[in-house]
Amino acid sequence: MTEATHTFLLPTSTSFDSTKKIVSTAAPKAQESSKSSDGLMTEKQREEAEWESINVLLLMHGLKPLSLVERTDTKDLIIFDKQSSQRMRENLKTLMEETSRQQNMIQELIETNKQLKNELQLQHSRAADQEQRANDLEQIMESVKSKIGEMEDESLNRVCQQQNKIKELQKEHKALQAKCEHYKKKRMEQQETIASLQKDICRLTKEDEERIITQNRVFSYLCKRVPHTILDRQ
Repeated sequence: MTEATHTFLLPTSTSFDSTKKIVSTAAPKAQESSKSSDGLMTEKQREEAEWESINVLLLMHGLKPLSLVERTDTKDLIIFDKQSSQRMRENLKTLMEETSRQQNMIQELIETNKQLKNELQLQHSRAADQEQRANDLEQIMESVKSKIGEMEDESLNRVCQQQNKIKELQKEHKALQAKCEHYKKKRMEQQETIASLQKDICRLTKEDEERIITQNRVFSYLCKRVPHTILDRQ
């Protein structure tokens, strides 16, 4: 280690799982000028500020901070030079930043998974609603089919009844036509009988008139004759 150079020390008795990590600085071995001392103090303060910022990052990630101590006795400490200390700070800072990035990524994944879960639940709910709607529509369709079947049966029965009624009416019509023809024939026979009777009446009337005329002629003739015998007188 170079003289007049501040280094950061870690105790050898402290492990990585310990609850507290200690960082110390070695005192300068010799007296230096005030200007050099002021420069070293400024650099020391800067390094302490960097370590404090590292502690802030550690606390933000739920880790215990490091403690800065000044010791002249370095036998129980592991000594790092300025370059190693700088690299350690940079590595810790990089590690914290990477941890933050991973935590952000994990949080984003959690949010994404939550959104996907919610969307999946929404899709499942929609699918359930659509399935229920499909079941309802299927039931309605079955009911409509059943109603259509009933209406078709009723219509078929009605058609059958109407056809039977038409057949009965046709049969009745034929029977009425037969009766009508029978009555027409009978009426014609009656008319013929009436005509024949009228002819007979006319003939008999004429014969009766002729008989009466004949009788009148005979009577008149008899009345005009002179009685010659007793019978004639009578």
